[in-house]
Amino acid sequence: MLGKIESALLYLMRLVMVVLVLFTLFNFALWSWGAAHKPSSGAIEETHQNRDWAALKISEEELKKITYSDFGYDDTNQTLSDAKLAADPAVVAAFAEVDAVLRAAIERDPAQRKKLERDNDEPGLAPVQALPALVETMQAKERASQEMDAVDAAAAATAAASDAADSEGWKPQPTSIGEVLLQQTRSIISSYGYEAGRSFTLGAPQALKALLADPQVQKGINKQTTSMVVTNLLLNYGIVFSAKAGESEMSTAKPSWLERLIEPSNLLVFTVLLWSFVFLMMIVVFLRVERHLRTMSQDGKALAQRSS
Repeated sequence: MLGKIESALLYLMRLVMVVLVLFTLFNFALWSWGAAHKPSSGAIEETHQNRDWAALKISEEELKKITYSDFGYDDTNQTLSDAKLAADPAVVAAFAEVDAVLRAAIERDPAQRKKLERDNDEPGLAPVQALPALVETMQAKERASQEMDAVDAAAAATAAASDAADSEGWKPQPTSIGEVLLQQTRSIISSYGYEAGRSFTLGAPQALKALLADPQVQKGINKQTTSMVVTNLLLNYGIVFSAKAGESEMSTAKPSWLERLIEPSNLLVFTVLLWSFVFLMMIVVFLRVERHLRTMSQDGKALAQRSS
């Protein structure tokens, strides 16, 4: 019985080791094929000669992106996406609808809102601004901020001293719903692309309407300042949207069986299994050799007793 178990284990381990060796040879064959079929310089030149250069079209966005960088724009992708948003009638309408929905919810009780703003020294909401004008205003502010950052150290120190002297006259600015929504949209675009940002904006009115219809949310709005209400509602919507976008990415990005097979973690598992089977096979072989040696020793003793 013990001999049959040993034979079965040895057969199984040999089979697994053959599979692992074949897997290694397969990967080596793929690497060799890629190295052997790497195009030479002559083949590359021939490919370029046969190319249809008349069909080559320059991307307007890529050209704008490079040109914008020459004019001092730090984030050319953001500038291009802002221009797309401002030129999209559906996005412009969604921005206006979100502003109207939040403004109506915040100003539902004007007396309570004025008292809350007076107690917290807040100026309330900024006037309604269409998306194209809002984009121009925000970009102008960002360019002004960049120009201030370019001031040398001496001028910056002088300006800081002047600002400190006039700090008592500074007052908080009104909260712009459109500006906060645009910042959230920019964040979505930078993470998932323009189409995700557009979907984020178009879905905002319906999502906020459903949220603001909740009585508990209405009570909470009456207890918070205007800036906190606008920031929290739009930020929470952005967080939920990002979470759903991340889930969809995880579900759609399914690697192939070969990619999963050659992942570093799987290769580590295969290596550990290979060495484990090697050691196990050595143990079984040593046990079998020891058993055969004992049998031979016993047979030798028995033969010696017979001969004597």
